[in-house]
Amino acid sequence: MAVWQPVGVSTNRLSQITGEYYGVLSSHTGTLDPMAEGVVIILLRDTRLKKYEFAHWHKTYEFEIIFGMSTDSYDALGFITKKNNRSPSKKEIEKILTGFVGAYSQNVPMFSAVKLKGKKLFQRAHAGEVLESTPVKKGEIFNLRLKRYSEVSLNECIKNILKRLSSVKGDFRQESIISQWKKYLHTDRKVVKAKFEVEMSKGLYVRSLSQDVCNKLGCVGFTYSIVRTRNGSYGKKEAVKVEKLFGSRRNFDNLVSGVKS
Repeated sequence: MAVWQPVGVSTNRLSQITGEYYGVLSSHTGTLDPMAEGVVIILLRDTRLKKYEFAHWHKTYEFEIIFGMSTDSYDALGFITKKNNRSPSKKEIEKILTGFVGAYSQNVPMFSAVKLKGKKLFQRAHAGEVLESTPVKKGEIFNLRLKRYSEVSLNECIKNILKRLSSVKGDFRQESIISQWKKYLHTDRKVVKAKFEVEMSKGLYVRSLSQDVCNKLGCVGFTYSIVRTRNGSYGKKEAVKVEKLFGSRRNFDNLVSGVKS
């Protein structure tokens, strides 16, 4: 079953409540970040035993990078680590993108569920551990292109970030991160925002790709948004919205929060 996962809920939680709602065992393929949305595959009943068969499907994403500041999580659900006024031009971005197509290796984000010596990286990060480098993921990028290049109001972007952060369920440091972003409200600053589309193999992180793009351009940036538009042969048109799957958005939110209706 293809489901459109909304921002704020974890893929594991979406899979869990889907199985519980229909009274069957469940699993999923293709975990999305809490600040991302898009197509996930929920496997019910005996289909869950084919998890690794479905996991190899190619995935397509649209993602946006805001240049001029970076975060420790590589997206808006993180603390700002660097700031500068360097913004790449449209031509600079387009020039470097073809270099990513083909075999591709990346260091996974520190704030991820990837395990190192039996312990998840985000757990190490929360414990204050600092690593010289994170584990490497290898895969392939089949296509990477720039869809839009624009100069936008940082203030309006932060308003959108705060709205999405308020919907995130679970312990992801939201309160402190929300306080941080609020400090940047009511500013007249303009920032460059670039929108990309990428098709890539399983297991790769869009957040890490965004950092590799920034590093190649010699600037800093963070992933403002991530939308998985396709998972194998399933796109947005084929994905069921949670409002339809669970009867209403209110029912879904209650299930996510563990509230009995």
